[in-house]
Amino acid sequence: MLYMKKKKIFALMAAALSLAACSTNDVADITHDDADNVVNVASVTRSGEGASTTSPMTAPFHLINITQATKRNVNFEADFTYDNNTNQYAQTGDSKVVWYNVKDADGNEIPNEFKAFSPIKTDKNNASLETFNLPTDQSSATLLQSADWMTGKPDPNPIKKSAAPSGLALNFSHNYSKLCFNVVPQEDITESALSSADINVLGSIKPYYNSTFKTIEAIVEPKDYTTNDEIIQISLSNGGESYALNFLQATTFEAGKQYNYSLKLGHNAITISSVSVSDWEDKIVSSDEDEAWIRFDDSNIEYITFTADSEQGFKFYDTLYGSTLSGFEYSVNNGEWITIPSEGITEAIPFGGEKGTLRLRGKNLNGTATGENGSNAKIISFTNNVPVSCTGDIRTLLDYKNYTTVSTTNARFTSLFNNCAQLTSAPKLPATDLHEEGYLGMFAGCTSLTTAPELPATNLRSKCYQAMFQGCTSLTTAPKLKATTLQSQCYFRMFYGCTILNSVTMLATDVSAFECLTNWLYDAGTGAQSRTLKLKNETVYNTIKETTSSLYRTPILPDLWKSGTNGATVIYEDNNP
Repeated sequence: MLYMKKKKIFALMAAALSLAACSTNDVADITHDDADNVVNVASVTRSGEGASTTSPMTAPFHLINITQATKRNVNFEADFTYDNNTNQYAQTGDSKVVWYNVKDADGNEIPNEFKAFSPIKTDKNNASLETFNLPTDQSSATLLQSADWMTGKPDPNPIKKSAAPSGLALNFSHNYSKLCFNVVPQEDITESALSSADINVLGSIKPYYNSTFKTIEAIVEPKDYTTNDEIIQISLSNGGESYALNFLQATTFEAGKQYNYSLKLGHNAITISSVSVSDWEDKIVSSDEDEAWIRFDDSNIEYITFTADSEQGFKFYDTLYGSTLSGFEYSVNNGEWITIPSEGITEAIPFGGEKGTLRLRGKNLNGTATGENGSNAKIISFTNNVPVSCTGDIRTLLDYKNYTTVSTTNARFTSLFNNCAQLTSAPKLPATDLHEEGYLGMFAGCTSLTTAPELPATNLRSKCYQAMFQGCTSLTTAPKLKATTLQSQCYFRMFYGCTILNSVTMLATDVSAFECLTNWLYDAGTGAQSRTLKLKNETVYNTIKETTSSLYRTPILPDLWKSGTNGATVIYEDNNP
């Protein structure tokens, strides 16, 4: 009897020791939020997407350690968000997802099963791994994203902690279908004829209508549809017409697929001219127009980009005559592209420092100014006394998707950076064929601009460079002016007041156009110790040396820039190629 009691006591002690060991190796690992135990997410991809969708998934998601939930039901799930500053995924809130760090009876590491879903659960969507309420309001890019229910997991799953030294690599799948329309407006449809409020998809869904690119996008249930089902209804704001189209044939929408329609829209007519199925690629195909609108990998697009070391404020508006802006968007810290309203941006948009860069893009073949002599000019300004550098290609404001081939012959950028004292560098200006007044006053008063952009244009127009760098008191070297034939007032006041300018290259041989060089070097180089002027040949030098402006009675070539005068040197390309 005594022996049996001792045996039971020893058994109880062994059990207690076993639990203590389990607690040390199991519960402690689960509940401690130290870096060794917390689950990191290294990357997130989306399956079923085409090659053009290469950007990281930035939508918040919810991650669950299924193994841990089953075993312990403690600290097993949390929300994750994407940090644009670090390009990493971070857990948010008080709870943490941690590894179930225990071994089996043989001492082998137990793999952990993970599952995730996005968007995160709200009262409206009831999101989970198994259920989701599809929102009917998808009328903005943000709302559209919130309708994209995805579930994800790592591969393999379950996975051992030792197999994910940098964190989990999650792959999400779209659980719904995407419906995309490329709207081809006919000549009788105006820009203001259509908005998200005018469109219904599949009866009740308010889709995202991008007025800039004429695209309609909606996320819909993957199921069977018949010819009795209405696919889209559109009402025109300025005509009162309302049109509805049913499916042309019985159609089955599959999860993770994208259904693309080309939609011709005009008064008294609405037709679907083409239909295609693709991977989930945010792509709309129009065989009619031989054109594709793609929210594509834009990592190689040279958007106009502003960078500042500390917080700065960005404004973009019309200072003259109250004209409107159209076709322009901005993005802060590589976030969502936001349409600039027609009245412009007068309440400063913060960027710079920890807030990241500000990008600007557009689809407006006329550039940022209309009218003559600088009228209706849209002007960028900055609100804080913080230096701002600008990079990118100016043509991305004309047509950012086709900027390398877009025509520049109708584009004006009059006074775009006028009096931007904070601007230290300029965007690329690669155009070789310019519109009249194309760059008139573009950088006038940019007193911190130290380097001018290259100006490769050879086909000039009247006033195309007029006053372009006037008052740029930090500019030392002028861009090489390659055009051989000048046009009326094309270089008029171009470097007026550039006090420390010390080098100018102008290679024209025909300088006969009306006032083409009037005051181009007036008050320029007055603070420079020496000045070098490079011309095509001595004939050109003698011509401009002896010419006087008919408007101002001032010499075309100031004494400071004449050969052998006050430290000035004149050289000729024909002799110094």
